[in-house]
Amino acid sequence: MDPLVFAVLVFFLSALFSMIGLGGAIVYVPLFYWSGIDLLSAIPIGLLLNTATSASAAFTYLRKGLVELRVAIPFLIVSMIAAPIGAYCTNIVPTDILLGIFSIIMVLVGIEMLKPQKEILIGSHEHPFSLPLILTSGFIVGFIGGLLGIGGGSLIMPLLLYLGYAVKKSAATSGIIVLFTSLSGLIAHLSSWKPDMQFVIYITIAAILGAQVGSYLMHARMKPETLRKMIGLVLWGMALKMFSGLI
Repeated sequence: MDPLVFAVLVFFLSALFSMIGLGGAIVYVPLFYWSGIDLLSAIPIGLLLNTATSASAAFTYLRKGLVELRVAIPFLIVSMIAAPIGAYCTNIVPTDILLGIFSIIMVLVGIEMLKPQKEILIGSHEHPFSLPLILTSGFIVGFIGGLLGIGGGSLIMPLLLYLGYAVKKSAATSGIIVLFTSLSGLIAHLSSWKPDMQFVIYITIAAILGAQVGSYLMHARMKPETLRKMIGLVLWGMALKMFSGLI
């Protein structure tokens, strides 16, 4: 497929996912794979796009004091250690198993997208801060991120809301974690990745521009709950296609 066609596709996907606070790597990786790109190349591309699209927003969150550092710092430390381990396992785990794990993650994230918005966005203060839970979750998210090329934002947000943090703080803290987890996983993949630089430049610029457009549209008259449900159904459809290819 022509790099410009990929760039246009990435632009629209980035805009859609940024409207609900996600990076989109969970869709980028399988799409690149189905279009003929080797899975071991599609994974670092997904991590690169996640890193690029989350960077500007993440530092804005920091400046505004929205990041819950007590959660973010231990989570980051563990996830950045686990991401290279996951990246290493990418090279030794059979492709079919990687695709199977990926499809399961897509189903789980799809379920999260299809939940009523009030169940997702309202935090509760019934669950106190738990360092063991943060560290365990950080390792799991970092490992999965490095293994499959996803940032883990859709896994981090429910955890932060479960712990009782407000929506804005949960989104901001998740954004910082996704940025550094994706970056750590990307660095670990660089030694075995031989990218087409023209292709990478096109889609990275497209992803950044799409994220900016999506952030703007999020404040317009859009219905994020409807968008979440649409994306959830798309993820289920993609997971079904991935499962059918493994049978």
